Amino acid sequence: MNESTKIGKKRTILISISILLVSIHTIYFYHSVRPEIESKKLIQQLIRFSLTIVLLILVYKGKKWAKVISVILFSLGLLIILPTLFTIDRPFINKIPLIVMTFVYSIAIYHFGFSKSFKAFFDFQNSNVTDSTTEKIK
Repeated sequence: MNESTKIGKKRTILISISILLVSIHTIYFYHSVRPEIESKKLIQQLIRFSLTIVLLILVYKGKKWAKVISVILFSLGLLIILPTLFTIDRPFINKIPLIVMTFVYSIAIYHFGFSKSFKAFFDFQNSNVTDSTTEKIK
């Protein structure tokens, strides 16, 4: 594993953790301002969170379709967040979670879509799958 691959691996893990933390914050923030927890909404959010974990694991393992889906989903999230950020009539302090979400999703889109270190790590992950499959056949 060369240096670029190591950097790609480390950044992929850090970005994945950031995305999960944003999701946890969103779930917590939604329920913390409510007088009681809506169990149906909580179950929906926990299922979405679980699917996010699975998607990020598959991206880490080097699945091309998972990478494409994650870039599309983060782009859609960004398209929803940006207009909301400028049209919502709230104090700046209440906009900080949206700014953080914008930052994290933007970095994720760049990393998964355009980063050379992620491409090196992605290729490394796929070459290991090919090598282990070839060894099992022999």
